[in-house]
Amino acid sequence: MNTNNKIVLALYPNFRGFGYAFLEKPTEPRDCGIVTIRPINNKKCLLRIKQFIEYYHPTLIVLQDFKGKHSWKSNRVKKLIDSILGFCQTNNIKVKRYSREQIRFVFSEFQAKSKYEIAKKIVEWLPQFKNKMPEVHKPWMCEDYNMGVFDAVALAITYFYLDE
Repeated sequence: MNTNNKIVLALYPNFRGFGYAFLEKPTEPRDCGIVTIRPINNKKCLLRIKQFIEYYHPTLIVLQDFKGKHSWKSNRVKKLIDSILGFCQTNNIKVKRYSREQIRFVFSEFQAKSKYEIAKKIVEWLPQFKNKMPEVHKPWMCEDYNMGVFDAVALAITYFYLDE
């Protein structure tokens, strides 16, 4: 393993578990997906996240900053993000956090503002995600299962755009 490469693991905790994206470059995701935890609880989520960290050995974890103006997270997800931050601090793993506003800012540069438009832009840049593309979200619909993948990839792209 080349220690000069930055290995980014973006984690996006949600109501199902968490979405993740493992990248060394913004144009080449190495692994992405959703981890569903049933029944959902933070202890199980944190255990799986620790396993991901041990497996990938990231040099950087990217998380959403839930304190942003347009960010809504449940108390359970907020506590999980705080637990991830604590684990990373204890293990000297660098963490970057981006608010919903920062993600929207980055993607608005490419004419994408909503989560659906951001997912479309990601598919345009990374066609391997085409089969995961969610349908347009209607107010009465649950969020698409695969949206957690796009949320995690969007976090990673935001990092590469703003900090690299």
